[in-house]
Amino acid sequence: MRRAPIAGAAALAPALAAATLSAGPANALPKLTECQRPVSTGEEVYRLVGVSAATACPVVRALARWEYHPVAHIRELYTCVGPGHHRPALVRHRFDGWRITLTPAFRMSRGAASFEVTRTDFPVNCS
Repeated sequence: MRRAPIAGAAALAPALAAATLSAGPANALPKLTECQRPVSTGEEVYRLVGVSAATACPVVRALARWEYHPVAHIRELYTCVGPGHHRPALVRHRFDGWRITLTPAFRMSRGAASFEVTRTDFPVNCS
């Protein structure tokens, strides 16, 4: 027995092709920029919006110096809350003129400019 072609299949093929092609850039990982040369602590910035790495990196390096010298500053930046104390909550919401939020990434913003910060255990770690 011969089956008739499905009318919607022909219309669906171009839509699937377009969805497949457009999904690539949207799923791409953000570009990470190392803030040290040579790399020593691994502080990185990414998702830079309206700001250059040359502006963001000195802020990130200053935050790292402040947070870890002395160690007591860590408690001034964030605390770990919730069951098992595994969820970070900010205590300090501004640093060097930049607003700090957890969105859930560590994000720094000033006006329309923003960037996110990462490292293995910086700037927050409640594991």
